[in-house]
Amino acid sequence: MAQTLTRELATPVVPHPDDAAVLEELVQLARETYLLWDEDWVGFSWRNYTHDHVRRVRNLAMHLCLEEGGNTRPLDLGATLHDITKSYDGEIIMKDGKRVIDENGLWHNEYLPPARRNHVTDLYDQLGLRGQIHNISGARIADALLTEYGYPQALRDHVQEIIITHLTVSAASSLEGRCLYDADTIDANIGYPAFYRNIQISMHNLERQYAARGASLDEFLATSLHEYLEPYVREKLPAWLEGKRRDFVSKMTTASGKRRAEARLDRLGAEMASMGQELDTLEAALDAGRLAPAVYFMRNRRNPSVSADLAALMERWPEEQAAAAKFLASLQRESAGVW
Repeated sequence: MAQTLTRELATPVVPHPDDAAVLEELVQLARETYLLWDEDWVGFSWRNYTHDHVRRVRNLAMHLCLEEGGNTRPLDLGATLHDITKSYDGEIIMKDGKRVIDENGLWHNEYLPPARRNHVTDLYDQLGLRGQIHNISGARIADALLTEYGYPQALRDHVQEIIITHLTVSAASSLEGRCLYDADTIDANIGYPAFYRNIQISMHNLERQYAARGASLDEFLATSLHEYLEPYVREKLPAWLEGKRRDFVSKMTTASGKRRAEARLDRLGAEMASMGQELDTLEAALDAGRLAPAVYFMRNRRNPSVSADLAALMERWPEEQAAAAKFLASLQRESAGVW
């Protein structure tokens, strides 16, 4: 496995030398911006989700772009800023029990103002971006920020197109924009990071149900873990996986994206089959099996972070022969975009 990982990382994903310092500042600015909102959950996302998601999407998009022979320079800038205004998206607007969508099939969200302000929120107001979907408003913010750094118009235009494309692909979309679209779609829906997201969303919905009747989800998981895991692992996860294969593989716009999506689905399918087998010896599985990190994620769900959880758990299970360590290694590789 070490030889495989070395081969996968043989082409390093590094920023253009003229952009390295700028990208470092933009990453910090984006993280600062996401933390201006205090809501624990909005829609299908929690407070730490967006920053982790953006870094993973950047990793995967850059690898796809290298494989497709594209231009990674504008993509790196665009991927870093593609969700810079995402936190303005509040709850999904519903009408007659259905989500309100635009002509591109994109959901409309309520406007959610930040609790605090920074340079990004000032630009957002100055440019009159309220009410625009975040790929449009994000492109405008990116253009304003890159103008301040002195980037030329042609590069800024390309970055804007890439950010717009991450939600809406057209015949005119660039290869770099399509790489970002594929990476963004994959990260949220396909593979180990998406499984982590599924766990958190499932737990959040279940916790609301328990709270509504004055019960404790933590107590239920402590006393009836097998009762929860049995249908979740054997029935719900396979159905979820098949739905992702059906609904998203065909949406990939690059050969590399389709190949990655299918490989992630196959890999996760095998992992879930092994988890099903572990249910028969749950006590041992919770010690160092594949189910061990999954259950950890279920129990440690207060504003979780994939990157923080990985750092903590890879120290707990450092031996690669342990099934838990192999699970975490797969999550790490996919988060880094190399798988």
